[in-house]
Amino acid sequence: MPGFLSCCVLKRCRVAHLPRRTSFATAKMLPLSQECCRSRRHRRRGRGKTRTAIVNTHLQPESCAMTETSSRQSGPPTPPKTSSIQTKRAAIQALRVMIACTVTYGLSQLLNLQQGYWAVFTVLIVMQNSVGATAGMAVDRLVATVAGAALGGIAVFLTPHQPLPIGIALICVVGIASFVSMRAPRLRNAGLTAAIVMLTRSQAVPVEVFVIDRIAEITLGGVIGVLASLVILPTRSRTVVLDRFASALDVMAQILRTLAAGAEKGEAVSATEANIGLRQSLVAAEALLTDAQREHALWLARQGISDAIPRSLWRIRNDMTYVSHLLEAPFPAEVVAALGPQAARVMRSQAGFAEACGKALRNAGEVDSQRLSEADGALEAAFEAFQNSKAAQSIGFRESGRLFGLDFTLRRMRQNFLDLADRIRESQFN
Repeated sequence: MPGFLSCCVLKRCRVAHLPRRTSFATAKMLPLSQECCRSRRHRRRGRGKTRTAIVNTHLQPESCAMTETSSRQSGPPTPPKTSSIQTKRAAIQALRVMIACTVTYGLSQLLNLQQGYWAVFTVLIVMQNSVGATAGMAVDRLVATVAGAALGGIAVFLTPHQPLPIGIALICVVGIASFVSMRAPRLRNAGLTAAIVMLTRSQAVPVEVFVIDRIAEITLGGVIGVLASLVILPTRSRTVVLDRFASALDVMAQILRTLAAGAEKGEAVSATEANIGLRQSLVAAEALLTDAQREHALWLARQGISDAIPRSLWRIRNDMTYVSHLLEAPFPAEVVAALGPQAARVMRSQAGFAEACGKALRNAGEVDSQRLSEADGALEAAFEAFQNSKAAQSIGFRESGRLFGLDFTLRRMRQNFLDLADRIRESQFN
């Protein structure tokens, strides 16, 4: 009993000095430095005991993690099969590109553009699988074209039309454009446009006319590409990102249920690979978040996505990582008997809450925040009863610290889930 209570006092003192929230970058990087040392420590502690492993958690847009025992990891993983939804999306994208190229080619012939094929090239370059990604590529392409055409036009205007001066000017222009593109990545195609202007201009065509034609052709291709993505069976970047976040929540639910089973049975559980796969999934979803925000900024979508949603997901993922480290070695039998069922019930309720949040992200539904309260109340009562029992005196200082850490992390994860539900409501309202 004294060992258990002294550990609780020490832990509470340490937790009191921890910041309530961490920054976005810190939230992503913090658990990585702790994974290796804790996993080695718990592996030494849990040798010779049954361990359940969570594997195959590399997320696909429509697939979730699977759980299996470590004895079934001997064979190589089977390659993921292409789903019907992915095939449907590929067919829709091919249809968009074909229609956009047809329209662009017809307009270039109708307008009698000198080099109308550049408009078709632009369609092929800018068209992506979502409206926001296509719009972003089109804007970047247009900005780079204007900058490159202006730079190349100035070089042509100032350089004698002879091979050696043109070669020297070309090297200088390409060097300037490459330097600028390193500072501003959206201008990475400026050097290509400048080189095209310098190398393909005919002496019979004035420089300013040639530059204006290039800008008009690129603009035509970019506008048609965006309109095709917007009109022909559109896929919104916001929908894609929310689906990725919802898939991550589904994986969180599966990991929590596996951890709950281990806590209830008193078995060691390893979720390191699952948490790494979950981290990679969140990083990939955040990369697409920029497209959704740009889509909203260009008035192509009514609703945006708040940065608070991925921040909440990162905090939940970090809490799950810590819980999985605590469960990599089994708790003593008396702790499992007193608190195992209640802790498992809390994790299962949080798993159900994660799935409810995922459904709300996909279908704009409501999330019932009261479903977490009953299980948390049962764990709190069991924890207080265990503190006052004789069984608490038999566990050591280290096990007491692990037990208190589990209780504290489950409470913090509950708060982070509630915070996520609030952010989802705010996003739907806005």
